[in-house]
Amino acid sequence: MHIIIGQGIAGATAANTLRKLDPENPVTIITDEVDYLYSRVDLPDIIAGKHEPAEAGLQNAEDLAAAGINCLMGERVTAVAPAQKTVDIASGGRLKYDKLLIATGSLPVIPALSNSDSRGVYSLWTMRQAQAIITAARAARNAVVVGAGLIGLKTALALRARGLHVTVVEKLPRVMPRQLDDAASEMLADRLRTSGVEIRVNTGVDGITAANGMVHGVEVGGGVTPADMVIMAIGVKPNIGLAVAAGISTGHGITVDEFQQTSVPDIYAAGDAAETIDNMTGKLTVPAIWPVAVEQGRTAAYNMAGQKKAYNGRIVAMNAVEIAGMPLVSLGDIEGQPGDDILVAHRHDAYRKVVMRDKTVRGVLCVGEIRQAGVLGALISRQADIEEIERLVSPFFNFADLIAV
Repeated sequence: MHIIIGQGIAGATAANTLRKLDPENPVTIITDEVDYLYSRVDLPDIIAGKHEPAEAGLQNAEDLAAAGINCLMGERVTAVAPAQKTVDIASGGRLKYDKLLIATGSLPVIPALSNSDSRGVYSLWTMRQAQAIITAARAARNAVVVGAGLIGLKTALALRARGLHVTVVEKLPRVMPRQLDDAASEMLADRLRTSGVEIRVNTGVDGITAANGMVHGVEVGGGVTPADMVIMAIGVKPNIGLAVAAGISTGHGITVDEFQQTSVPDIYAAGDAAETIDNMTGKLTVPAIWPVAVEQGRTAAYNMAGQKKAYNGRIVAMNAVEIAGMPLVSLGDIEGQPGDDILVAHRHDAYRKVVMRDKTVRGVLCVGEIRQAGVLGALISRQADIEEIERLVSPFFNFADLIAV
């Protein structure tokens, strides 16, 4: 039997691929979630009331049954025993596997702050957490979101749409610090402020104040900002506890080779829990992006089924979203390195930036105008040179408009 721990997109992709490649071998998914496969990026929109939870669903119980996949929902794996090729589950059972995939994804990072375990403090990573936030928001007036990344900002807007006064606190100098540069970040921050969200950057959180176990404020900048609820959105980390306990090699994530195999025979890892080599940079990385998780899950399935297949490892960080009505796309290395050529164009509410290294485009940032973003991502992935990119994306992305900085 093939066993998959985790039913995010990496685990689900692997399970569905295995049923096609190896239909005679049973596939069992084990997950501690009680909701079937859904899109996590839709959670803030569910909080905002834009979507119903069912609209975020990607594969339900009927779909899994039709595919011949057994899914143990609400069940937690407590141990993996590579020597015996078994996994133990919290309900007391023990299952034997032929091949095992660890696709446990990520866990929200919760900072060590005073009163961070108080009622009213939330993270947003699961459907259950989204529903708990919706319930709490009905009785709340003030919310503080700690962290100005994508999830933090979209959650802030969702709570504002529910009528709350919302403050976003970010210790770094700009919003979406990993995806945007200073100029693009300020454009987005202005739009967020116009939408009624208070933005405080370069500001750390010193603690949480509470009374009778219930949050009522956040210590920020020497004062206390009122809060009936606090959303922790400072990031996530690979969920590698099972692998560490089983003696599987790990770094920041679970170390895998080009076949998604771990250091232990017949155990594979994929998705946000896996650490792999980025062939564009030669460095170990945990990409934690949807397309990579899909491809890693598929690659793992092929190898679990005995059909050798390598993952190419060419990773282009891509974020394509709309926040507060402002579309933006961030592709590849938008910061650049010493010696890179950096070109920008900034007109009114449209901003574009290109980072080139040895006549090869390594990063593109577009705010306000994002046409041809998909084409640009594909070209960056295969390290196309500037002449080819200009030929394929003009006139929508006119490089002649860009100015060296």
